[in-house]
Amino acid sequence: RLMLGNVGVGLWIVGFAAVLAVVLVRRSMRQRVEAERLAAMGTATARILHQIKNPLQTILLHAEMLEDPTLASDPVARQEICEAIVTEATRMTDLLADLSAYASGGQRRLHLSPMPLNELLTDILRTGAREAPWSGIEVVSGPIEPLVVNGDPHFLRQALENVLRNAREALQQANGASPRVEVSLRRRGADAVIEVRDNGPGIEASRLHTIFEPFVTTKSKGMGLGLPICRDILERHGGRVEIRSRPGVGTTVSLVIPLLRGVREAQPA
Repeated sequence: RLMLGNVGVGLWIVGFAAVLAVVLVRRSMRQRVEAERLAAMGTATARILHQIKNPLQTILLHAEMLEDPTLASDPVARQEICEAIVTEATRMTDLLADLSAYASGGQRRLHLSPMPLNELLTDILRTGAREAPWSGIEVVSGPIEPLVVNGDPHFLRQALENVLRNAREALQQANGASPRVEVSLRRRGADAVIEVRDNGPGIEASRLHTIFEPFVTTKSKGMGLGLPICRDILERHGGRVEIRSRPGVGTTVSLVIPLLRGVREAQPA
């Protein structure tokens, strides 16, 4: 009977120790997750403040310059100062718009309907072609196949414009001649694939796995939210984003969207 009692006490101690160990492990995991979350919030906040501080400082500096009667009375200097203020204010507005779009991703509601993807793409490229003479970046389109997807035109436009903007900004940082962006729309099996190819500086292989992380960017400007937003939009459409890049050669971004069910067979293969 004493032996059974000792065994029972031993089992109780083992059981209590096991429960205590589980509690401690869970508490440690919660603390680690909380610490990681706070660290991520701190990093994000620091990057946001840094990105907003720079244009604000420029705006304040140029506003102070306008207080100088000599500069304010010079039409050329006054125009240059005002243009700098407008440019930096627009930059800050764009940064906040990207941040708002990323933060609202969880509440993003898509209104899906059958839509000709080629018409949306053609409309966006038409705008890009008008801007080409001022940007110095050649935009080449084609081939563009007539393909129908079940999509939200507003968000698909946002995703595509983000990719095109990334390509243009990468080309602006490149030192090579004849900056060029090629855009095409083709069918690949049961998917429509929009391909955006630039001949910019490319991305190192070691950095490719980080480009979808928020607040990670290879550019001197921007918050690194364009691609995370784009990926979220594509995944909500049942699609994905594919990226291939070679340093010194350029980058190709493919937006893959499932073709509309029921009309796949009717669309050209």
